[in-house]
Amino acid sequence: MICESYFLFIKDYLTGRPGMTPARQDIIGLYLEKDQLHYIYLARTRQGLRPTRPGPSLEPYGRVQEPVPWSLKQFLEWMNIFPLVEGNTTAKARAIYLGLPRDRFFTRDTVLPPMPMEDALESVKNSLPVCCHLPLDEIYYDIHLYKRDNGNINALILYGPRKDIDEYLDIFRETGHLGSLRGIFPISYGIGAWLTIQKYPMPLGLILRQDSAYELAVYEEKGHLFSGSWPASEGIAGGEPLVVSIGSRYRDLKIFHLDDGSGPVLPQPTADILKGVPSITENPAVAAASLAMSARQEISIDGNPPHLTTIKPFRFFGPVTIALILICSLLTWKADWDIGRREQALSTLKTELDGLKQRLEPIERDRRIVMDAGRFLNDAGEFIKTRPKLFSIINEIAGCLPEGTWFSHLNFQKGEITAKGEGPDALRVVEALRASEIFDQTALTGSVGKEKAGEEQFSLSLKIKGYEADK
Repeated sequence: MICESYFLFIKDYLTGRPGMTPARQDIIGLYLEKDQLHYIYLARTRQGLRPTRPGPSLEPYGRVQEPVPWSLKQFLEWMNIFPLVEGNTTAKARAIYLGLPRDRFFTRDTVLPPMPMEDALESVKNSLPVCCHLPLDEIYYDIHLYKRDNGNINALILYGPRKDIDEYLDIFRETGHLGSLRGIFPISYGIGAWLTIQKYPMPLGLILRQDSAYELAVYEEKGHLFSGSWPASEGIAGGEPLVVSIGSRYRDLKIFHLDDGSGPVLPQPTADILKGVPSITENPAVAAASLAMSARQEISIDGNPPHLTTIKPFRFFGPVTIALILICSLLTWKADWDIGRREQALSTLKTELDGLKQRLEPIERDRRIVMDAGRFLNDAGEFIKTRPKLFSIINEIAGCLPEGTWFSHLNFQKGEITAKGEGPDALRVVEALRASEIFDQTALTGSVGKEKAGEEQFSLSLKIKGYEADK
């Protein structure tokens, strides 16, 4: 796992992450279920990351058989009592990743048209009051953005009740490990990172059984596209409508079961990249730790604002400059030494200089590509300014909706909006939107369903007045 260590160092250096980075830390992956805690401890060694005993009485990976939250608190307190390496009383820096079952969170997904990722993040953040069924001051959330091959941006909103997540944060704070916590997230998000590391063919759907719920997760190589759940009491059959819907939404999607015999089981990886590390079926905490070793966007539903992992180009200049200085110094010293010894060394020096030019050509080509990309981004920014103001449209929808109505899905494309939602009266929603001056042809699509609680589930479509598709 030496390559994983170098990957983490390069990843954190180029993205400019603050503070101690995983490239210099031991990694702890945790998966907390209602009656036990799975853990794995990956220590930094000269050979790279290796499963290591975190304490004299603990195996490199295993489980703590205690109900939540005592299992988590007990493990973190052990980290304070036991030395990390036997015979060494100095604790190393650690990066802790905590995965939780899907039933601790809620998700919403939406698709945005091509735009800069920063603009997409702001767009999704502004739509949270409409997308989330809980008030924003009662939740913690994070947003996973993934640009697909067609240029559209898939946004997956993950959020959970603040009072529930604060319970875990308080345990980290009380045990002195809050500074080491790098992320709290659904374990299925970490499983996506593990699938990418193990080079599974994508796209891929996976049905997971977690505590009191089943989850259907859909992945691409570096993105988590969808997450839906249903109660475990309904069994596998309860998710069949969701499976059918997702199968029609994503082409060539193969859906597997992680460890349930009710359908095709996820095959073993063709080449086990993480040698010496157990599989996620043996120890789900491996999925949580995998997020630190992949190129996937790190998320943490802990109250910190969402951020994008972007490469900082100026970080290339230092290593490239140092490398060029070292190379030039070596060539200069060798040239002076050879000239003083014999004239024949000139031919050797010319050969080496030609080789250096060939080595610099890819760098120069990359520099030109970066400059062209910068000009393209400026042109794209001017182009985006001519697009309809998506924020204003979403705000107009939010202002028209009757109280108690919310949308779980909203799609905007070519001047037409399609949405799925629920509320006390679907017809009032249509009437309210028809009263708006910027919408046209507002109508319900499909039938209106009604839940036992009296809420109506509906789908509708509307067009934006004056929208020109060629803008």
